[in-house]
Amino acid sequence: MDHQLTLENFEATVQAQQRPYVIQFFSTTCGPCQTMKPVIEKLRAENDSLNVFTVNTNEEPEISAHFGIRSVPTIHVCEGREILYSFHGVTPFRDLQFVLENIDDIHFRTTGEFKRDNEKKDYTFSLIVIGLLAIFIGLFVFLPK
Repeated sequence: MDHQLTLENFEATVQAQQRPYVIQFFSTTCGPCQTMKPVIEKLRAENDSLNVFTVNTNEEPEISAHFGIRSVPTIHVCEGREILYSFHGVTPFRDLQFVLENIDDIHFRTTGEFKRDNEKKDYTFSLIVIGLLAIFIGLFVFLPK
């Protein structure tokens, strides 16, 4: 299957999508875009049901203008005609995979942001500093002059 979006196949391809899909905007002369090639291939390989499309911004300026692309590489995670999430620049595979795995999260769908786990605060460093301060103050106060 050809994963290249063109002005001719854009409408039919987008309308045929039943689930979220990815569009990568790239240029053949862009170094960071070449860096993203293996990441996109891994994304395709590890997500069999995911459709990943590419748009060459040099060959398809109308599509690029429609999406307001100002820099490449840009990756949009879309559903229907809506952009759910965007990445700009070189993006690690784990970030792309995280978004795809959590795209149906209710918090994300309502706020547009991913919910962060509340991390337990570690007071170890603070306790050590306070303890050392107490020792030094105690030494100066209780040492005979």
